[in-house]
Amino acid sequence: MKRLNIPLIPVITGSLALIAVIAVIIIVAGAGGSAGLYITEASGTVSITNSDNGDVDASTEDNLSQGDIITVGDDSYCRIVYKSKKNSENNYMIVGANSQLVITDKMDGKKGGEIYLNRGSVLCSFSESDKAPIYIRTADSMIYPSGTVTKIEYSTDAFESYTDVFTFMGNASIQLYDAQGNTVNDPEFLVEKRTGRITTNDLGPVFSYLNIEFPLSDITARDLKNLITIANLIEDFPYTVEELKAAYDAAPDSELSEDGEASSSADASDVIQTAEPIETTEIPETTTEAPPATTAAPITTTAHAAATVQTTTAAATTTTSKTTTTAATTDSNTNKTLTVVINVDGDETIQEVEYGGNADKPDDPVVSGKTFIGWDKSFNNITEDTVITALFEDAAVVYHTVTIVIADKQTSIQVEHGQAAPLPSTLNIEGYIFNGWDTDYSSITSDVTITAILEKESTTVTVTFMISGLPYVQTIEKGGTAIPPFVPTTDINGNEFTGWDTSLTNITTDTTITALFGQKEYTVTFVIDGIEYPTTVASGENAVPPYTPTYDSQGRSFIGWDGNLYVITSDRTITAIFI
Repeated sequence: MKRLNIPLIPVITGSLALIAVIAVIIIVAGAGGSAGLYITEASGTVSITNSDNGDVDASTEDNLSQGDIITVGDDSYCRIVYKSKKNSENNYMIVGANSQLVITDKMDGKKGGEIYLNRGSVLCSFSESDKAPIYIRTADSMIYPSGTVTKIEYSTDAFESYTDVFTFMGNASIQLYDAQGNTVNDPEFLVEKRTGRITTNDLGPVFSYLNIEFPLSDITARDLKNLITIANLIEDFPYTVEELKAAYDAAPDSELSEDGEASSSADASDVIQTAEPIETTEIPETTTEAPPATTAAPITTTAHAAATVQTTTAAATTTTSKTTTTAATTDSNTNKTLTVVINVDGDETIQEVEYGGNADKPDDPVVSGKTFIGWDKSFNNITEDTVITALFEDAAVVYHTVTIVIADKQTSIQVEHGQAAPLPSTLNIEGYIFNGWDTDYSSITSDVTITAILEKESTTVTVTFMISGLPYVQTIEKGGTAIPPFVPTTDINGNEFTGWDTSLTNITTDTTITALFGQKEYTVTFVIDGIEYPTTVASGENAVPPYTPTYDSQGRSFIGWDGNLYVITSDRTITAIFI
């Protein structure tokens, strides 16, 4: 289906208007059997501006074509049906006062099509699902009302635009679009007997609220009258005629007959017409005062598409009588001041509003631990002392998905909004060196992926042999054995090699191995008076006797040693000489 980005379109008037309807009631008939989109009933001022794109068939000029613009004036309405073998004869939509539609798809009865609601409202009675359904597009959303009874209203102010959707029966689907026509969400469902609002500002379209209950007092008298008709026609409609009538009776300027049926006054929005050929009749305006004249203009109507055709008589003076009553009501409330109490979580503020005026709507309230979802009443058209209460729901705990990636594995955990992810500060992973995490995880505020920074470990190590101050470098497998480049005998100072300072086996890290050197030692055994005294002497050093005797045990005098005590270069035994 075509997606169309259409800016606000001004009301079409003047020479562009191909059809201008200005009357109390006019019934417009389309060609009997042709598939397509038809205006089958209209009241007040309705204009159709043709796009002149050649799609209009001269034999079915009442069949609305792609590009046609339907503009409905003040205190006016029209009824549109999409005739097709694939569609129910009972489905239709009513375009409200001060509304404008653009036919943006070719409605040939073979498939569904889009109608652009440029401003105002439509009431869709599509309770029987069609195979060629109508979609309602606004500047910020697409509503799919098939299988529902739904009201859609689009309005703007100086700073924002609003799409309000009310479902009376069934579940409608809503898709949001930005100014470029791109989707910004997955379609949301608006369930039966609930309302939602899409608000568009500088940040784009968002749901101000969705799926909150609404009182029937929020619905206009004209829409309530149409809903009473719908409730009489649809067996399982979720609102009873009685509760709709009660809401209608409480609405300003409402008129119902005693039996609960919508009255057939000059406002004939409760009369359901078919698209069969009907004689177009104007009811002349009259100013006859009470008692009212009973002159009537016969209009052939049907109460249901499948019902027997009957005659309905509309009194020409009803409009005059109704206008007089309205004027009296308005006069009686002139300069009347009403009290509006705004209740926000028990805190109340009071405003004084003139009868029929609008209360000042405050900014959306913020209450700790709660989520604001809307107001229980409208701030507009205040006609009685009113209490408007802010609606809240307990703020749900929001969790975010944290995906943790370590090497070639990943896992996901749920972390409460604003809390730290429970990640370890160190990791011991075989084959890797852990160098931290790539993302700050101290305060999680959205779904995030956090990856461990790993440096792959090498499978080899470097061994450096230091021999007499000179390095000899080699690379071996981790855990292997180092092989010295050579085994020295002495160092440059003549010191003899005594070994290595580190084991040469199972080397797992880069290692330096140093050769150790030292002086060689010899054993010199001194024998004094038959007793041996072994001593250790470094190579080249002099041997030192343990003591120098004077006499031996036989009384003989010591006269010297029988061996050389100087520059020892070998093991030896030196004996004391006595005489």
